[in-house]
Amino acid sequence: MTKQLFTQTTKEELNQRQLLCKDLEVLCIQDSTILEEVIDEYVYLLSDHRREELQEFVTKELEADFG
Repeated sequence: MTKQLFTQTTKEELNQRQLLCKDLEVLCIQDSTILEEVIDEYVYLLSDHRREELQEFVTKELEADFG
């Protein structure tokens, strides 16, 4: 019973997170300062390892687009 409740809660939390992503996307399209704030906070909260991975990804994408 506990495992089933945990699974339901997890699915609900996932749905809430997906909705938040969609809502943030709409807001960021409307106001780029919101996008800047979200990105600033996201990058600030990254671990060093994840930041390095993301930097590599960004560098490769920029080189592919503008290289």
